[in-house]
Amino acid sequence: MNASDYLQRSTLYRKLIHGPYGEFSRVYAARLSDEGLGRQCTWRSLSLFRDLMDWHVGNGHDPQDLSRSFCL
Repeated sequence: MNASDYLQRSTLYRKLIHGPYGEFSRVYAARLSDEGLGRQCTWRSLSLFRDLMDWHVGNGHDPQDLSRSFCL
């Protein structure tokens, strides 16, 4: 099973795209799919992404702050 197949069935992905990080989740998942990762790597990458975003927001930052810092 590749990333695209996994994303269609993933509860984690659905939670991410409908949550506060939706915009970023879609972009990140598209990148994973383009890279052709397998199911396990995609799941692990999304889990780490969620943990990073939770940490970032938990430290008082807006999710949009992250994209601004990457653009500099």
